[in-house]
Amino acid sequence: MLDWKSHLRGPVDAKSPAATLDPLRNIAPPAMHASEPTAPRIFDPNVSLVLVGIRGCGKRSLGFVAATALRRRFITEDHYFKEATGVTRHEYLKRHGSQEFQRRDIEVLKMMLDNHRTGCVIECGLGSLTRPVQDHLRRYAQTNPVVHLVRDIDCIQQLLGLDDQSVRLLREGDPLHRTCSNFEFYNVEDRTRIVSDDGSPDPRSAAYSFKLQEVKEDLTRFVRFITGVDVNHSSYDSPFVLLETPPELRSFTHAIFVRSSDLIDDNVNLPELESGGDAIELCVDRWGPDMATVISKQVSILRRNAQAPVILSIDTSSTGINTTNTSVSQYFDILEHGLRLAVEYLVVDLEQSPSRIPQVIRGRGKTKIIGQRLFEPSSPVRWTDEECIVAYQEAETIGCQLVRFLRVATSRDDNATVFEFTNRVRSMPGSHPPLIAYNIGRLGRTSQVFNSILTSVTHPAIIRPKENERDAQITSRDAVQALFQSYVLDPLQFCIMGTNVAYSLSPAMHNAAIQHCGMSHKYSIPDSPSLAILDRLRKNPNFGGSSVVQPWRVELYHKLAAKSRHAEAIGAINTIMPLRGASDGTIYSLQEQASRRNQAGPVLGWYGENTDWVGIMTCITRHLSPRNAISTKTTGLVIGAGGMARSAIYAMLRLGCRKIFIYNRTQSRAEEVARHFNSWASFQVDSADVVRVLNSTQDDWPDDANPPSLLASCVPADPDRDEPPANFEMPLQWLGSPTGGVVLELAYKPLDTPLLKQMRRIRSNTGRPWVLSDGLENVIEQGIAQFELMTGRKAPRRLMTLEVLRNYEGDNGRFDEKTIQARLDGVCS
Repeated sequence: MLDWKSHLRGPVDAKSPAATLDPLRNIAPPAMHASEPTAPRIFDPNVSLVLVGIRGCGKRSLGFVAATALRRRFITEDHYFKEATGVTRHEYLKRHGSQEFQRRDIEVLKMMLDNHRTGCVIECGLGSLTRPVQDHLRRYAQTNPVVHLVRDIDCIQQLLGLDDQSVRLLREGDPLHRTCSNFEFYNVEDRTRIVSDDGSPDPRSAAYSFKLQEVKEDLTRFVRFITGVDVNHSSYDSPFVLLETPPELRSFTHAIFVRSSDLIDDNVNLPELESGGDAIELCVDRWGPDMATVISKQVSILRRNAQAPVILSIDTSSTGINTTNTSVSQYFDILEHGLRLAVEYLVVDLEQSPSRIPQVIRGRGKTKIIGQRLFEPSSPVRWTDEECIVAYQEAETIGCQLVRFLRVATSRDDNATVFEFTNRVRSMPGSHPPLIAYNIGRLGRTSQVFNSILTSVTHPAIIRPKENERDAQITSRDAVQALFQSYVLDPLQFCIMGTNVAYSLSPAMHNAAIQHCGMSHKYSIPDSPSLAILDRLRKNPNFGGSSVVQPWRVELYHKLAAKSRHAEAIGAINTIMPLRGASDGTIYSLQEQASRRNQAGPVLGWYGENTDWVGIMTCITRHLSPRNAISTKTTGLVIGAGGMARSAIYAMLRLGCRKIFIYNRTQSRAEEVARHFNSWASFQVDSADVVRVLNSTQDDWPDDANPPSLLASCVPADPDRDEPPANFEMPLQWLGSPTGGVVLELAYKPLDTPLLKQMRRIRSNTGRPWVLSDGLENVIEQGIAQFELMTGRKAPRRLMTLEVLRNYEGDNGRFDEKTIQARLDGVCS
């Protein structure tokens, strides 16, 4: 693989300006305390984002990633210095000496910031450790996001080969960046993977490796969140999709409760956290020197493993944290640090210095504030008291986005009275913040089950040597099982429709996930492959939804009462769900349908969705290298013209590719697909020429387009109508991309298709970094999206992947355990 990072960075040696200067000469002021004004975190949409940090923290690499994610120009200090002075920084230092170089370096850095206040991602060098630049950055942070990048100092020492004295200076200087930035991102190392003998990245290889893949995804989500740019990048625009609907607007959501001490003491099996909660709550229960960096790292680690929103809370009763008059500022320092980390939710104790809470709310940025009150057993306030209503209204008045009231249960009767309180709040006229209210402790478990929003739950992956009565007592699985056992939720029947589905991997994948989540549903293959099954399903009040495969993706599209805008754009579906309604025949709104997903009732119509494009988009995003980041010059190529080809084209369009070619053996079908998308694009992306047809595999690649770097073969393994089988090989004249790209093979019977074999040969012969994704990867990704769509529960990704790999049977039989593990590491990490 090409090392694009070293190409940008250049060599680091002892004679470079960065190694020669002592950036601590002009020491900056001490760190900001919560008593000072909170940094602003809401900005105009297009303002530039600035990255600061010590050497080796990843500013250059991650700056490139951030610029790609935000589709902005990337400006580095080295490049700008040469642009401004006509010589490199090293040459300037040799000519003018250290003192003049430092003066000019500071001057140029300020110019770089001032001249690029919008539309850029800017990397600042070591000048950010000097007093003049920090003063400038502090003012800059009033209007722009300034992100402090942090990285493990031992990793930096190993990366740069620094001596202990240099490391000491960096260690002392890095905290100064907190004084001049308003955000912080901890650059967690990607998990180690074995590199194959030829150094090639290949998800089908046991030695699959892709540099910066995980941190690329982490930082992309982070910068989109803090800038507000395309926060919901998938843009499903559907209440059925978990990414589109916040947990507080869904039914019976859970937050996995993890203490910071659990992570410090290594009591958490982190990879297992990817399922079992709709959010993850990190409770800070230790504080002291260096804990800010520890919490930064913990937030990044939890985000990577749980792939869920983070709630940050503080346990003031724990060691090292209290709220006496002398240390109340410490509590607000922790809150401020949580805002710097851009956690999705921050819990604020409404009884802690109420006069200072509005300051926290003003600086929250995109973070949602959960105003909390915890009623101790000694508290005279009961759920039925008017004081509870007044406290809720006060939390709303000061600007909390959610309100959480907890009470240590002293009797089971408390579980009945908390329901009275929640019903009173829900009956209040008008719109109000979502309420989280339940009892904690063993006696409060009933109220925990029936609380609908972000109940704190524990997880089998968390092993605590000593049980805390106030910690979460039930798991998400416990709660969901109890909801089915109490008939709040109903067992539903799911299936797959289409021809040749006997070998489908969907039942194994979905049933394993259903059981893992504690639901009572069942997913099966119908006895009859006929479309007449729709009439039977419509009469079944316990029908929950169905996967749809060839040849009915397009045919069923025309039988829908409602569909997502994505299914409409594609003109094909792969998922149908029942639309239910009231006894008078009125169909519920889609938002209501989504909240009733796990409840039976009369079927009044069908809703159609497509997750094939989601799987394709996920695979492209995962494997696309920064050098092939999608731009106005990017070209895509799709082989085939069926429902899957339509999904591939749509996925490429959603990712920003505006020049896509389609080839199909029957040209008229390709032309039909091209007309469909060009008509759609004329209204959506202001262009009527996004998809063009290639007439023959003998033709040269068009002169007016770059060779494709996004390739998707959508030729089915089991052909329908006049489609050829999956034996397509790519014409060599279409493979001219000098930087390679991503090749998606969507057929998986056989798994190792002629196209994949061809691309491995070409990669070996040319050295071009083509990354290959076989059909199983897309089966898994679209199935994960489909499971979440139909059930409303967060999918156990690793388990569903494991079930597909264990049940897949190819020409050479089933995978052995070593191959399964290697593919798990490649797909799930």
